[in-house]
Amino acid sequence: MSILRPRLAGWRALAIAIGAAASLGSVVAYGATSGAAAPRLYAYPANPLYAPAAGAEPGGDHATAAALKTITQTPSGIWAAGQPGDIAMVRNVTLAAGQAHAVPVIVAYNLPDRDACGKLSALPSLTAAGYEKWIDQLAAAIGTGHDIVVVEPDGLPDIVRGCLSPAGSAVRYQLLRYAMRELGRLPHARVYLDAGNPGMFARPARLAGPLEAAGLRDGRGFSANVSNFAWTADVVAWSQHLERALGGTVGAVIDTSRSGRGPYTGSDAPQWCNPPGRALGPAPRFNPGPAGIDAYLWIKDPGASDGACRGGPPAGQYWPAYAAALAQSGPPS
Repeated sequence: MSILRPRLAGWRALAIAIGAAASLGSVVAYGATSGAAAPRLYAYPANPLYAPAAGAEPGGDHATAAALKTITQTPSGIWAAGQPGDIAMVRNVTLAAGQAHAVPVIVAYNLPDRDACGKLSALPSLTAAGYEKWIDQLAAAIGTGHDIVVVEPDGLPDIVRGCLSPAGSAVRYQLLRYAMRELGRLPHARVYLDAGNPGMFARPARLAGPLEAAGLRDGRGFSANVSNFAWTADVVAWSQHLERALGGTVGAVIDTSRSGRGPYTGSDAPQWCNPPGRALGPAPRFNPGPAGIDAYLWIKDPGASDGACRGGPPAGQYWPAYAAALAQSGPPS
């Protein structure tokens, strides 16, 4: 049975639930909601870019320090990607955010055979049983927290793009359904299943059936443009088309972290991996409009590399020079 949560009064209900908080160092508020204080997004105080930002100051590189601070002070996704300490990190972040009356963004990214198309974020695979156990641990770590949870970027798109065998696709659907069911049962979490981006799927309606099959209805909706660079206006229109194909009963969260100059169009490939000349996109905020767009979020931390391409470190490791370039290419829209 579907347990898709109704919108109620959108993020207003969440604001009432977690309370209005005074502005804290690790909290940034975005937007406003009529009749209630806007909920706040949580900025991780252990962001690895703090150290290079501090290190740039003594040498007089104030521009780099300011650029990196722009990123560290903006709430972004905290990725649980199967690394040691991930579950403890999610638990600690959830508790800290709750104490600050703020909302963290948690990204679950640990599927067996993940990144089946791109390959640069692949790691030795869990078994299916191991993944289900990991999801149970992640759900326990979030508990009663008011976290936004983005489930498995590219996990479903890899199926639709044909990057898995039929047997692998069947297992992938099973695991996505399990993740959506268990995380969707959490009392206050808002769970979004990743749907990819306009560059992957020119016809978003094509994703409606696969999203349903992967357990979308156990959450609140879908995420779009995660770790990608598409113009925000294009992603909004794309997401609205997909919402209509799904009956208009779901919401979307859009990754705007690096969309300030749109997608890279150079001839060298891969175009999505640490492309040059990109910029930070619109700042995170709830209810940016139009209807059906629940939030702009920096789901991808702009400081983290896409992979070992164009001189970057392995996927997920922090690359201060690239991060500073993103911020120096222009302020968030």
